[in-house]
Amino acid sequence: MMMGSGKRKWLLLGGLTICLLLVPMLVTDIYILSILNMMIIYSILCLGLNLILGFTGLLSLGHAAFYGIGAYTTAILMTRYNFGFGSAFFASAVLALLVGIIIAIPTRKVRGDYFCLITLAFGEIFRLVATAWIEFTRGAMGIVRIPMPKIFGIPIATETDFYYLGLGILIFTYLTIKAITDTRYGRAFIAIREDELAADTMGINTAIYKIMAFSIGCLFAGMAGSFLAVYQTVVTPSNFRLEESCLMIIMVIVGGMGRNLLAPLAGVVVMTVATEVFRSVADYRMLIIGLIMILVLLLRPQGIFGSSSFKS
Repeated sequence: MMMGSGKRKWLLLGGLTICLLLVPMLVTDIYILSILNMMIIYSILCLGLNLILGFTGLLSLGHAAFYGIGAYTTAILMTRYNFGFGSAFFASAVLALLVGIIIAIPTRKVRGDYFCLITLAFGEIFRLVATAWIEFTRGAMGIVRIPMPKIFGIPIATETDFYYLGLGILIFTYLTIKAITDTRYGRAFIAIREDELAADTMGINTAIYKIMAFSIGCLFAGMAGSFLAVYQTVVTPSNFRLEESCLMIIMVIVGGMGRNLLAPLAGVVVMTVATEVFRSVADYRMLIIGLIMILVLLLRPQGIFGSSSFKS
């Protein structure tokens, strides 16, 4: 009897999850584990950004700002108000969500380049405020000595510990976004991406769905920022520049946007590996990475896994 596509899909995802759980047992190099942890952070960011860009067609150049909101919220709550990681993580996600709603409401009728410019402006405003508000953010010096997190009283201190913590957040992100996109909400997002006017004509409340997609994507950016804060134990404005938002967009496009939720993660792997491989030629690294992106777009304009029949 032929195995159903749905069952086969879940078996493949289950196998992938088991392989990911076994990685720290096979990889003992601290440097490689640190790269994997950064991949996990970018994967969380790109899953959220794919909901905004890949599903709804909204180009956000301010995603790094919500990443920063999550990081600064956790850093401030844990260093100044003695919050535990769990409560700081939750507060970071909620604050990023609320700010996303505040930004999305006045821009709900804006389309195309205008939306892009508004998010770009917000991203730069956040970075400038984080740099200039020295009394609150300590400016360019950043917030340092962020305490190590504890989960159920267990300290998270090693690269392996952070790997499993990040992997748990990543799996939660994936399952949540999949649960959303497999419903009528996901179909509404795609309809808006394909033709917003036609979607509006068909009775879809495009304004509400755009606010929903944008704010949910921001929520996951806040979660990634919270994880970054405790992982690096330091937060500075330089972590959240425009270049970070552009890198996230490149990762999503190179991997592939849309229904295959695992596709953007391929872009994360490709771009992170390229960044590390060409680190020794720092002066030409961005040029080489740009050429890689151009080649991918020329040879696979839909992304590495953008046209895969496997819908994750």
